[in-house]
Amino acid sequence: MIQVLMMTYMEAYNNNNNENERDNLSFSFSDKTKVVSVETLSYTVKESLQRILNERHSYGEKRIIDPKHERLNFACPYCGDSTHDHYKKRGNIYLTKGFYFKCYNCGKYRDIEGFMKDFQQPLAADEIVLARELTSKLTSSVKGIDPTMFLDVEGLKKWAIDRKVIEEKNKLVQIDKSSIYVYLLKRLQSDMNRFAWDPEKEQLYIFHLIPETTLVLGYQIRNFKYKPKYMTWKLSKIYEDYGYDIPQEVLDIDDISTTFGILELDLSQPITVFEGPLDSFLFRNSAGTCSSNIDFPIDLGSLRYLYDYDDAGKKAAMAKLEKGRPVFLWRKLLRDLGITIEWNKKMDLTELLVYCKRKDIKLPALSGYFSQSKYDIYDI
Repeated sequence: MIQVLMMTYMEAYNNNNNENERDNLSFSFSDKTKVVSVETLSYTVKESLQRILNERHSYGEKRIIDPKHERLNFACPYCGDSTHDHYKKRGNIYLTKGFYFKCYNCGKYRDIEGFMKDFQQPLAADEIVLARELTSKLTSSVKGIDPTMFLDVEGLKKWAIDRKVIEEKNKLVQIDKSSIYVYLLKRLQSDMNRFAWDPEKEQLYIFHLIPETTLVLGYQIRNFKYKPKYMTWKLSKIYEDYGYDIPQEVLDIDDISTTFGILELDLSQPITVFEGPLDSFLFRNSAGTCSSNIDFPIDLGSLRYLYDYDDAGKKAAMAKLEKGRPVFLWRKLLRDLGITIEWNKKMDLTELLVYCKRKDIKLPALSGYFSQSKYDIYDI
């Protein structure tokens, strides 16, 4: 079986260990300040939230708070949530792993102190102290999606679809019994459990599986017979295709459902973001987002980007470099290796590894070819 031994990583680009700066307290506390509990703070937040919803929403259904596990779910008071469906509730206040508000419709994020101030429901001094203490433990990742969501594997299992259901519906066959097996071996893929094959339509299914299960969060199809070349299914799209009702929990998962590898990451180490899942399968501590137009769904300081060496990939890399993100310097690597490719040709990680294997070229540590300096833009 073909195996790819990846090189050691460069030092982490992880700024998440830096503590968030906090506004200075505009009040002082005596030794007799009342100690408030998380339970008391939760009760206060819920009572205040109800007053906010009563004031902001005219429809009765939008005023109802739906308690979930460790969070309050409700119609967002900032954007109003859906104007067509009064039952939509995409605002959330998380109560245990950091008190904060997040709307999955308008994207608004606020810590609980700011949220309450925005709607003239300020917390008491002792409640602010506890809220700030809890919020300070969060990283900037909460501004993207709930950072605890992809760590709650048991919760994800509840909504994922077993691959057998997808295989039976689409009449898929196992890879080792298909003509695509050799293709995957040549692409250096060793774990065939990630794939299935549609022999009639000549489509390769690439599954985003919950580790050590047969449960699918999303998948990508590689077309060999039809166009477009790639098609991607988020979890909600799978539900739609199967005629299932789509609960809010599934919509919450959508942003990570096609981010291959996100459930296996070590967040304390550099995370390399690829366009395609096949490349990400070959690189330690990496994720594939299925497109250079789709960013990693969580804002982490440890992200670095290894996009394809083509026009779209270069454009995406330059945009990341402008924002100070580390990107891969394809031209520098190819120049150092003495590899020349025609201007209209592309290359990705898999093609690089295959080429070097065939030519018996020893790859240097790829970690040395990431840069966040704008002076290196020519080498992208």
